[in-house]
Amino acid sequence: MVDSGPSRRGLLQGLLAAGGLAAITGRAFAGDRSAAACRDLYIYGLPALEMARARARTMGPRANQFRHVRRLADHASRAVTTPNNDTLYSSAWLDLRAGPVEVVAPATGGRYFSLAMLDMHSNNFHITGTRVTGGRAHRVRLVPPDATPTGDAVRAPTWWVWAQGRTLVDSPADLAAAHAVQDGLSVTPAGLDPRAAPALPAADAPAHEQLACIARLLEEEAPPTAAERGKVAALRAGGMTGAALAAPDAALIAAAAQGVADAKRSIAAVIDSAPVLDGWIYSRPSIGDFGTDHLYRAAVAVWGLAALPQVEAIYVRAAGGGGRGSPFDGAQRHRLRFASDRLPPVGAFWSLSMYEMLPSGELFFSENPLRRYSIGDRTPGLVRAPDGSLEVLMSADDPGPALRSNWLPCPRGPFTLVLRAYLPGKAFTDGSYRLPPVERW
Repeated sequence: MVDSGPSRRGLLQGLLAAGGLAAITGRAFAGDRSAAACRDLYIYGLPALEMARARARTMGPRANQFRHVRRLADHASRAVTTPNNDTLYSSAWLDLRAGPVEVVAPATGGRYFSLAMLDMHSNNFHITGTRVTGGRAHRVRLVPPDATPTGDAVRAPTWWVWAQGRTLVDSPADLAAAHAVQDGLSVTPAGLDPRAAPALPAADAPAHEQLACIARLLEEEAPPTAAERGKVAALRAGGMTGAALAAPDAALIAAAAQGVADAKRSIAAVIDSAPVLDGWIYSRPSIGDFGTDHLYRAAVAVWGLAALPQVEAIYVRAAGGGGRGSPFDGAQRHRLRFASDRLPPVGAFWSLSMYEMLPSGELFFSENPLRRYSIGDRTPGLVRAPDGSLEVLMSADDPGPALRSNWLPCPRGPFTLVLRAYLPGKAFTDGSYRLPPVERW
């Protein structure tokens, strides 16, 4: 959940890349067991492994039922990096191996709500909710990858699907009504498949073990799209199969180690190459529904799994005082000034979140006297200047009664900012709208 922060080093570190590196080259799909083939298998299949790891962490005792987060994140929420405190999450892992599954969502009225369906490659292949239904109740009938959908049924690209519901909460007093929306979510399965999910390697497992698991996931759970079948078939023909990688010879073990190391460097380079525009780093247009941009898909899977596509939400991270993801210094005061006609154009809402940055790179809310972790278009009491502009003031110390209404408290140490825009307007998605720079004050 990118906007809730399921990633390991900060929500937007992987969503930050916008151009620079090409997608997976295809050169290693020539049918060999070289380091290049191992590199390309890792880049192509890493999202399936990260999705399987997310399933193991979040599914609970059984598939095909929703689990709900009932409270908004605050400074004590440290289980998942880069949380948001705008929406409550509802999550269900849908097992289609036994047949179709129907998901029901309730009416939500004017409240923002989205229900995203992610395949095991981490693509959002179907999203419904406020943008699509206008707040009406709706049903989504999913059929397995080998079925022919009829009526309004949706064919899932993979045998497992991660359904993620996001329900907007306006204030603590609104929690009960938001919980009622969550409780209206249900799943009607055809049945549960008794087969267990494959065992997953530890994050520090040898490279060939990680590749063997990736290959098995691709064979058993995550078939390639039509555009990818030739590449995946060539990999398998060259020995990049679960069976071969599970019993490798010395040469394949060495090739796997080299290939995975090369892949990780390529993924890190996606982040390091992200351009900075007026002090902000924007995601690529392909985020959330990646097509054949496999390298970017792998980067997002590592640093911000389950990001929504731009039609539903845009995530932008401040580049920081030193540029490209470095933190700001909380010992200094900063401000963000929106001109009266340059507020983020959105159809739902926007919010600017404040995070302290730990030495590990993880991002969390910090404790502050206002218990305010973000400011946005729903924040009560914000004061506009006479010219209609809006300033968000950031400092560790209280700026005083006259300025407190627009104060976003920051920690005294390193911090960074993430702006989330839900149902972004055309000017946001086509790049003609850019956020103003963060300034000292």
